[in-house]
Amino acid sequence: MSTIAPPRPNRAERLLIPATFITNLGNGIQLTAASYLVFTEANTMLAVSWLMIAVTIPQVALSLFFGKLADRFDRRTLAMISDLASAAAAIALPVWLALGGNPSTVSYVASFVLSISAALFFPASNALIKERIPESRLAQFNGNAEIAIQAGTLASAALGGWVIVWVGTTSLFYFNAITFLLSAALLFFIGRRPASGAGTSAPEAAAKAAAAAKAAKDGSRPPLARLALLYIIGNIVIIVGNSIMLVLVIDGFKSNAGYLGIVDALFGIGALFAAWAFKKINSKATVLKTALIGYLAFAVLLSLESVHLYAMMAVIPFAAIAFCVARISARTALMSAAPEEKTGFVFGATNAFGLAAGTTAVVLISLLVDSTNVKNGFYALSVLVVVIASLTILSLRGHDREVAAAEAAEAAAAAEIESEPAAGTASEPAAEAAEPVPAKV
Repeated sequence: MSTIAPPRPNRAERLLIPATFITNLGNGIQLTAASYLVFTEANTMLAVSWLMIAVTIPQVALSLFFGKLADRFDRRTLAMISDLASAAAAIALPVWLALGGNPSTVSYVASFVLSISAALFFPASNALIKERIPESRLAQFNGNAEIAIQAGTLASAALGGWVIVWVGTTSLFYFNAITFLLSAALLFFIGRRPASGAGTSAPEAAAKAAAAAKAAKDGSRPPLARLALLYIIGNIVIIVGNSIMLVLVIDGFKSNAGYLGIVDALFGIGALFAAWAFKKINSKATVLKTALIGYLAFAVLLSLESVHLYAMMAVIPFAAIAFCVARISARTALMSAAPEEKTGFVFGATNAFGLAAGTTAVVLISLLVDSTNVKNGFYALSVLVVVIASLTILSLRGHDREVAAAEAAEAAAAAEIESEPAAGTASEPAAEAAEPVPAKV
């Protein structure tokens, strides 16, 4: 029995994956260098916190607007503009320092501008993915993209500190500018959007058109808000996890910052295997079920991390695999459901609300940690993940059952309408003899 081979990666996919790696490498190195510059100048943790706020606020405030922008203008052009603006901001920072500018001020300003650029890049790049990657390749692409994201983040964490020691922060900023220019070049070589769309096959295009026509006829909409909430769990975990992990290692386990670097590296190594694990699980389960399995497994492993430092080092690679599998599944589900003409708005809104939710969660869990102990922060985050993921996916499954029931009822009604003329013409004399019966409405 012959099987249909999956479509091969197109040019857009081959170029977007390295662009994703390069962008995350540059962003990670920029944040490392700017944090180091601010801390050495002010010598306070509060100064670094203000830098993080300067990075977060523009994305919360502007992602929604930039998402709408990405649906009105060419997504590839907007992503390239974002990369070029980021390169200019990265170069401006060491130039300003060379001219005698205050290191703290220039770090805040440059980071603020880079954050504005990132607020544009996120919805534009995700909309570009939806536009150029065939539907049948989305899951595979998102798995590979997660590897690129984690590899870039891990490499930036590993290289940033050593490069600062060897050549100083100025070289890091120039290197960061080069990464943004390389990303812009890769986006340029993707080329203009083909007239036929994202390289979608004829059957896929016909299926998309039929689904869109049916949704318009029925007045039904995909549950985008709930799918976005499933993806937002990842934002909450990343923002809260980065904060309480440092406190647990340094204060809870009374260890030095070197162990924190080891823990980060182990998480990154585990994340590199997430795409492989996602393919294995997703081949036997739906995307939503895979997301639920990933989030539940992650919550259990997250609780175990708080037991002991060596327990954390043992389980954190597996926690990374579980988390990234859930993250890939949630992203795939959201991207598949989002209409192509509104993908920028969907991901812009998701990014804005995700960062806002993560910031709110980290404040509340920090208050819990300060009033009790850091282990309770891990338990609270685990419970939050389980509750949100379980309720969201149960709600989505309920929506699927309602849609399936509506389709079954529609099919039954259509079959009944088709059979009525045949029944009416089978025995005309009998129909005349019988008393008239009101027709069903």
